[in-house]
Amino acid sequence: MSKPAKSARGDGKAAAGGVMNRVKVTVRLRPLSVKGESADNANCVQYDVNQKLLWVVPKDVTDKKNRRQFDFDGLVGPDSTQEDAFKAVLPTIEAVFDGVNGCVMCYGQTGSGKTYTLSMLSPNKPEGEGVMPRAFKHIFQHIAADNGTHEWKLSVQYVQIYMEHLLDLLNPNNEPALREESGTGVVYLQNAESVPVVSADDCLAAMVRGMSNRATSKTLMNAESSRSHAMYMLTVVRSGGPSCVVSTSSLFLVDLAGSERVKKSGVENTGMDEAISINVSLTALGRCIYAMADKRGKIKPPFRESKLTRLLQTALSGGGRTSLIVCCAQGDSDVQETNSSLEFAQQAMRVQVKEVRREQMDMNALTVHLQNTVDAFEDRTHAMHVDVWARVQGDVLSMQGALDESRELGAKLYNLNLLVKELERELPAAGTNGPVEHASVSDAKARLAQMRAQLKEALKERDEVTVMLPEIAAEYRELGGHAWHNGDTAKAQAFYEKALAAYLKCLGKDHPEVACSMGDLANVYCDLGRFDDALEMYQHAHRIHGSSYGPEHVDTAGDLASLGLVYSVQGKHKEALPLLKSAYAILSKSLEQDHPNVVQVRQFIEKSESLL
Repeated sequence: MSKPAKSARGDGKAAAGGVMNRVKVTVRLRPLSVKGESADNANCVQYDVNQKLLWVVPKDVTDKKNRRQFDFDGLVGPDSTQEDAFKAVLPTIEAVFDGVNGCVMCYGQTGSGKTYTLSMLSPNKPEGEGVMPRAFKHIFQHIAADNGTHEWKLSVQYVQIYMEHLLDLLNPNNEPALREESGTGVVYLQNAESVPVVSADDCLAAMVRGMSNRATSKTLMNAESSRSHAMYMLTVVRSGGPSCVVSTSSLFLVDLAGSERVKKSGVENTGMDEAISINVSLTALGRCIYAMADKRGKIKPPFRESKLTRLLQTALSGGGRTSLIVCCAQGDSDVQETNSSLEFAQQAMRVQVKEVRREQMDMNALTVHLQNTVDAFEDRTHAMHVDVWARVQGDVLSMQGALDESRELGAKLYNLNLLVKELERELPAAGTNGPVEHASVSDAKARLAQMRAQLKEALKERDEVTVMLPEIAAEYRELGGHAWHNGDTAKAQAFYEKALAAYLKCLGKDHPEVACSMGDLANVYCDLGRFDDALEMYQHAHRIHGSSYGPEHVDTAGDLASLGLVYSVQGKHKEALPLLKSAYAILSKSLEQDHPNVVQVRQFIEKSESLL
């Protein structure tokens, strides 16, 4: 046995902007029993399923040109099951779950088992179902397992290309046409029936309906030969979920017409025209595959040469995953067709396409998600505020009571001490060891010590509450930012005012965080047209930043710029210009010239100078 030839295999690899996916090829060998063949007259193919190797060995030992060796991504032997064929293309089918197009094509000569592999229906024997029915069930099982996390909308289209005419299999009265999206190169169907589906049964019903309208005819190679290329397109739109992303992808399931020599198929008249048309379109497909496999990139794939390649343009080059199932017979009489099919498959394995996820942000879902987040923050912060305020208020009342009681006890103790001293003067000094302390004085002292301990504990708890205030202030500031960016100025103002009050209480009036909080509130005041209030806030912030960081700091310059911008908006360009120039001199030293803040200040300087 000859040494295996160099493999064309290679897994997807990372590339700039995405993953490079190579076309994955699986060869399926038709069982001998299908055509009543035997090992005596059908032994031109030898294979090793485990090694995924296949040899074409013609019966005529002198026929060296047809003696070939191939290796592929997968090899499904003649005694395999439909499940084996399905598993070989499952990763391509699951591409739609990731917002990526998937394409499964069946290729081969007439009678080699393409339609059986792809679209076989077997209501009484589920194990006999082809790739398409299994794919439908698998997709809807995945949707069911999602448990409503996302919203799913699916629809199907089913068309055929018969003698270079595009026909709608779901509504033969339609006249579908191919169109291309401007700037994207994505080819799509226009005026073709699109049927919404909500279950695997709906998908199957559309498939059966379309297959009944598909063109077939009798040839020497197959009594029910499909004389057209058929493409079933399942479009999946997924929206919602935590990521708030809408992904749109399509699964292309393609049953290609049989590829064989006209002489061998025995067709004539209309059948001859059909065969010629089929071979022309398959030749165009082969040329596209050859051009895409050329690593030099010097050949442009001729997708426009046929309706088939035009329709497959998005599936093959549109940034998805593609799997090719090549069906082959094992008979000696089929050696040329088998070699031709395998050579096409080997060439297809060299095609690589960069994976593209077709996603866009779902702004409605994102808005709802952000609003829910803001509401949750607000509820949590409000609850925390109520709890902390109740504790602080209780502590204050407790401390006030303790102070009042302490003063009362102090006065009582003073009076008692006076009384003790008076008693000591009146009592005879003889026989005593020292001053006599009245019992009521001892009780008062003990009570005073207890009150002071309670007061100390209350002060400690108050200090612990005060430590939490920066976190509360930060929560308010974040909520204010969410509200402001969502256009809710009133809510932003309320949150920013609470944040500033909390920062002032825990950090004091000269802390940089207080200055930042003032800047937030000043921005809102500007939106409300309260420019004088905004100026006052920016001035306070500038004083704090200048004292904390120095006059040349970016934050200090930012406050100057804000003051200048407000004056400029008010039309006070004479006051604005020196502030803006001072800010620009500092910012341009620390930031890049194309930084948004630098650009904005420069533009306002130019505006003020032009108006003076």
